[in-house]
Amino acid sequence: MSAYSLVCLCIDLINKLKGSRIVNKIISIKIVQRYLNDFSFRGTMNIYQGLIVNLLYMLFKLVIGIYYTLPWFISMGIYYLVLSIVKIYLIVCYKRLCNQMECYRNIGYGLFLLNIPMGGMIILMIKTNAGYSNPGYIIYLSALYTFYTVIVAVINLVKFHKTGNLILSANKIINYVCALMSILALQTAMISRFSSHGDSYRQMMNTITGVIVYVLVIMTAFYMIIHSKKGKKVYE
Repeated sequence: MSAYSLVCLCIDLINKLKGSRIVNKIISIKIVQRYLNDFSFRGTMNIYQGLIVNLLYMLFKLVIGIYYTLPWFISMGIYYLVLSIVKIYLIVCYKRLCNQMECYRNIGYGLFLLNIPMGGMIILMIKTNAGYSNPGYIIYLSALYTFYTVIVAVINLVKFHKTGNLILSANKIINYVCALMSILALQTAMISRFSSHGDSYRQMMNTITGVIVYVLVIMTAFYMIIHSKKGKKVYE
């Protein structure tokens, strides 16, 4: 009921803001109009936005992890470091107008590289039977944000794939992979907060979801590599 009330409150707030003067002034700015109406421009801006967030998150996790000797934070920092490297490569490809098919295939190989710290995080979570709890209503906000990112990642994955721009499509695939990891993190928090089954149940669920997420990322990487090779043959 709390989660449902929160969603209704957010929808009501958005509807009220739509007709406000401040929102209308913001929308009237040229770059904002272009962001809202130009699909390709929005995809380009999302690449830079995602890279900045990943770099800041990586620094935060690594500094806290090294300072307090926290293996989980260090593994998270390494994960976001590899993720940032992949996105930097994506930006370089986009700026230099590199071969899209080749860049798309290399991002697929990059996902295999990303699987190394991701697998380490999952194994660490299972072995230490890690449980993370969010205080108060933050867990509902976290759940709402996670479900939103997953839905948006899937929708954008389909939309940008149809545009034919493989570099922007690869960026959405990376966002999809990040959304999968968010689901795993949310699961541990919700089990810690609401479940009464104990540590063995959390460990079992972390194992099942962790394996599913890991396999999905591997399948996505294989798909990108195979799809790029098929596309290359068609163009040849």
